[in-house]
Amino acid sequence: MSPRNRQGGVAVLTAILVVAIGTIIAVNLMWQATLDLRRTESALAADQGLMYLEGAEAWAADILRQDLVDSPQSDYLSEAWATKLPPLPVDGGAITGQLEDLQGRFNLNNLVRADGTENDLARKQFERLLLLLEVDPALAGAVVDWLDADTELRFPTGGEDVTYAGADPPYRAANSMITSASELMAINGFTKEIYSKLAPYVTVLPIGTKLNVNTASAVVLASLSDDIDPGTAEGLVKQRNDGPFVDIDGTFEGLVDPQVLKEIDGVSQHFLLTAMVSLGTNQLTMRSVLQRDASGLTRSLFRSLGVE
Repeated sequence: MSPRNRQGGVAVLTAILVVAIGTIIAVNLMWQATLDLRRTESALAADQGLMYLEGAEAWAADILRQDLVDSPQSDYLSEAWATKLPPLPVDGGAITGQLEDLQGRFNLNNLVRADGTENDLARKQFERLLLLLEVDPALAGAVVDWLDADTELRFPTGGEDVTYAGADPPYRAANSMITSASELMAINGFTKEIYSKLAPYVTVLPIGTKLNVNTASAVVLASLSDDIDPGTAEGLVKQRNDGPFVDIDGTFEGLVDPQVLKEIDGVSQHFLLTAMVSLGTNQLTMRSVLQRDASGLTRSLFRSLGVE
């Protein structure tokens, strides 16, 4: 091959290489531009979605305030606040939401008193709830140990710092109020499967919050006493028929311990708002724990986005 031909071949290869490199760079720039555009769209959708969710929270507050005006003596499942909001169109998508009465569930923080000592009455109720859900009732002691103010291992199945120090990674017992029911999965003896069974029936609220029997499920009602079997509990649910009990003390007197009567009520102050907004291919979910005071003013105590 002559030198001229060799030079021509090198020139062709060089040109092909330059074109290939240029194509790679162009494709990479287009790809990065597409990613940047997608990131920008997602960020804008997230900001817009958050504003819609905050609007849903304000709307829920208005509904709860009006409910207090309309029926200050009771909260029950056929009221407007308990109606699931159908998908409502918004600019670029739709939003839906639902309010639930958290005081219709067992409050895990009630397992201890305000001074951090065990609440024996609440522990026995939680043990009954665990039994009803076919879970080892001894796990109630583990939750008490997690909550109580001391570091003394008081239950055979409980757990304090020494128990959790051997975990990977190691951690310590909270010895304070639980902030999310999912925290149960960090407590000795609890698994994801056990938590899934418990999740619909438990919550975490300020210590001393009463149970609303107008909204409690049959399982939670049955946990109030050994004298309320599942059949009796179902009868109580049918008796109220999505409305309020006419006479709570008269209905439950004789079924529960007199001390338990002081821990149940028909009015609630704590609700869970679950709102979801869809904007194009973006979806955002917010869970907000709302507290309504005696004046009707409602504020958010806790918010979580995306996951529980």
